[in-house]
Amino acid sequence: MPGIDAYFEELRDSLSHKRRFRPGEDSFLPWRAATRARLAELLRLPPGPRLLDVREEPAESVEVRGSRHRRQRVLLRTERELWVPAYLLLPPDADGPLPVTICCQGHAKDAMRLSVGLISDETWEDLVVSGDRDFALQAIRRGHAGLALEVRSFGELRSTEDAAGDSVCSCLRHTLLALQAGRTLMGMRVHDVMAAVDYLEGRAEVDPARIAMTGNSGGGSLTLYSAALDERIAASIPSCAFCTYRDSLQAVDHCACNFIPDMCTEIEMDDLAGLCAPRPQLIISGDSDPIFPLSGVHEAFERLRGIYAAAGAADKLHLHVGNGGHRYYAEPVAEFLEKAFSMTGTPAGA
Repeated sequence: MPGIDAYFEELRDSLSHKRRFRPGEDSFLPWRAATRARLAELLRLPPGPRLLDVREEPAESVEVRGSRHRRQRVLLRTERELWVPAYLLLPPDADGPLPVTICCQGHAKDAMRLSVGLISDETWEDLVVSGDRDFALQAIRRGHAGLALEVRSFGELRSTEDAAGDSVCSCLRHTLLALQAGRTLMGMRVHDVMAAVDYLEGRAEVDPARIAMTGNSGGGSLTLYSAALDERIAASIPSCAFCTYRDSLQAVDHCACNFIPDMCTEIEMDDLAGLCAPRPQLIISGDSDPIFPLSGVHEAFERLRGIYAAAGAADKLHLHVGNGGHRYYAEPVAEFLEKAFSMTGTPAGA
């Protein structure tokens, strides 16, 4: 007799993906508009303004892990009862307006502190040196600005109970609470990213036409969804987060925060990434990543290439496969961003 695993596999394989892009049949611009609107509905993005208020602490000149910069802690009020913390890092002597990278970590109790190096030496060796996770410091080394944004359910935005118990995250509880209220946790996170873009557009040091976003794992997934919906993100770099839904979320044990009702009845992950076209996008993967298998990465990337070609932007899509597992691979990022921001005809909102 068939078992429960076979049942869910058959259910997965029967999904229609009714909004999949069909090369040669669909016109890119109408498909993108309709699919993006439906994605916003699936994520349950809240209506109304995103950035309600801002609190900024005084900036300080610091040197962290050999990188001198100016660091400012900010709080972004993105909902009536919620303040989202972030660190804005600026080169010590650079004149604006500068390119900026929004940096989002994956599941981690230190979360945004990893991006700016505010962690113990032991954590630094285990998680940063071995995994290139100092995203905001990397931006400083490129002469850019970096905004390390705390992601809901990680770091300072864990529940009180999970923070006291030193749990990595609060994703399961927050996912269920969001669903009960007719929201999704991923949609809440995207809402916060959009509020962060609102904030950056008001900073004189930042060039609003050169806003990039990157993250690893859960931060990479957030990068995919945010860039798909917000055209002000001019270049995106999701790391160890891109695959087919079939070979990743629907085949391997993943955190509840990744699951969005009806998503896979509508699209596959290459369609999600295709909503970024024609803006530059660098997909980063690990050749031995166990939860985003490389075979699924290649399958999804081939379909994604077709979407970018239909958008007339085949040269703006790139794939880098690192030699290792589920981590960030910083090597190609600087060159990618240099080219992305030097391209003509690719302003934010293209």
